[in-house]
Amino acid sequence: MLNALSVDLEDWYQGLTSTGRQVDRWPEFEDRVADSTDRLLCLLERARLHATFFVLGYVADEFPDVVRRVADAGHEIALHGYYHRQVFRLSPDAFREDVLRGRDAVEAAGGRRPIGYRAPMFSINGSALWALEVLRDLGFRYDSSVFPTRNMLYGYPDAPRLPYRPWAGDGFVEFPLSTVRLLGVNWPLAGGFYLRALPVGLFAAGLRRLNRQGHPAILYFHPWEIDPGHPRPNPTARERLTHYYNLDRMEAKLARLFEEFDFAPLATLLAQYETAPGATRAGAG
Repeated sequence: MLNALSVDLEDWYQGLTSTGRQVDRWPEFEDRVADSTDRLLCLLERARLHATFFVLGYVADEFPDVVRRVADAGHEIALHGYYHRQVFRLSPDAFREDVLRGRDAVEAAGGRRPIGYRAPMFSINGSALWALEVLRDLGFRYDSSVFPTRNMLYGYPDAPRLPYRPWAGDGFVEFPLSTVRLLGVNWPLAGGFYLRALPVGLFAAGLRRLNRQGHPAILYFHPWEIDPGHPRPNPTARERLTHYYNLDRMEAKLARLFEEFDFAPLATLLAQYETAPGATRAGAG
């Protein structure tokens, strides 16, 4: 079973909710995205794996050489918006403007127009499904923003758990982040904090369960998650848990998963999904 591996390419201060929205302060913070991304590229090269990098447009403008190195290493370049703004807080016009600006920046840096999108903080939920129409109209072929679970920051628990086409007869595909269904609840199993928090053996068991059921896992993480020394500018209690917990163990956990499971970029899964006879609109599961 081929699983999807994805990286949300942003710097540490863009991932913190306390500083991520303060765009005017971003120039004050130490930039570490170049070094952490190079470290990640080495990890992926050792594992002989390729991933989808959802690149923040701001990062592409400030560090185009980083995006170029990612593209030159054979990874898929996709879009993570421009300013790391939650989609459900934007109007459709503001969202479209953010996507277009981000797409231009990422295309200029990576040398190819992205076909995939992921909303910052998985912020396409039941109140922002209009964003999928905007993406489709702009020529994107897939999205991976829907997280069919619930936590204090995001989630869309009523969404389909498995890849699906939002519109019948249309090739646009949604790749929801991975969950396992247990006791009537969708439990997150998609990487990031969840991989850092769970024992790697338990996490791997969840992935094996998905694969045995015939479903690919959709995993994500960030370059700053393998950079445990990045700054801590007075984080909130929640951020100390969700952002900084177990950073020193993340790289080893990823290496363990890379040894056991097969991973590829989302564009590879998209190609498989487009030709699969069982591909449906419903995405039941």
